[in-house]
Order: sequence, then C-alpha cells, then structure tokens
Amino acid sequence: MTFYTAKQGVAFPEQPLSEHTDRLSDPARLAALDATGVMDTPSEDVFDRTVRLATTMLGVPVGLVSFVGEARQFFKAQCGLTKDISETPLSHSFCQYVVAHDMTLAVSDARDHPLLRDNLAVPDLGVVAYLGVPIHAPTGETIGSFCAIDDQPRNWTDKDIEGLTDIAAMLETELKLR
Repeated sequence: MTFYTAKQGVAFPEQPLSEHTDRLSDPARLAALDATGVMDTPSEDVFDRTVRLATTMLGVPVGLVSFVGEARQFFKAQCGLTKDISETPLSHSFCQYVVAHDMTLAVSDARDHPLLRDNLAVPDLGVVAYLGVPIHAPTGETIGSFCAIDDQPRNWTDKDIEGLTDIAAMLETELKLR
C-alpha cells in the first residue's frame, strides 16, 4: 500500500526519518514556533474559521490547526474532536510526521499504515483517515500541520489536498502579518 503526498507519485516514507527527533527538537524550529506566539493561547476566530471551513469543504468530522513542539502538539483550533482537548503528547500525533518530513501526508486508513498504525491516536481518538499539510513559520521552518481527519477509511483526492494546502497558506499569511 502506498501513501501519497500532494505531488503525484511521491510516496510518504513508511518509517520515521533517522533524524526525526532531531528535527522536532531543532532549536531554530522551536525558536520560530515560539516567535509566532501561538502555543498555549486561547482560540481565535481566524484559526477557528479555517477548521470549520475545512471540515465543511471536505465533509470530515474533525479539523485541526496543530502546532508541534518538542514533546507535544497544541491545537490552536479544532473542530469535531469528541474529547475536549487542546493538546496531546506526540504518542497521539500524526502531525509530528508532517512537521519532521515537511511533506503532506494523505492516509486512507492509518490502521494499515506502517508508520501510523501503532500511534495512540488511532484507538484513543478514532483517527482512521488523515490528511495533513505543513504550516510554516514566517522564517520558513515547519512548525505545524493543518489537518482533516475522518473516522472511516477515505481516499483523499488531489482537490482535497489542494484545498487544505490553500487554507494552510492563508494561515501562514496570518502568521506573517502578526
């Protein structure tokens, strides 16, 4: 089974990068994330609107704006999570792979994906299908993921990827304007 990114024919790696932890803990990346001032802050309409738009546009139950720190992900905006949570440890994060690889991740069924099937988001949060696109800081570092999640298997289309990528670009513009 192959899992594709937004670039047709480019497969997302099925194993974490050997430098996965180093990329997540990179001081420049963490400084860029800190400079945005988004971690551990209250919800804001501009971020909340994006997840509402994405869930409606794609017909999925969950949308997230997830910023990935060294040991956790913070949900700046979320729509549809059954549990009222604002963060999870990386044990429950697919977004960490989007950040570490700086690639779009489109997975039709995470229960079959070698990289994701043992992730605790599958049993604990009901994540089955996942589409995540990178969010970059104004200085270019990958700091998060804008994602859509379904609790059923789903084949993501090029239009789905394009739509989510466009919305993520609007979020990046928002970060630049701050």
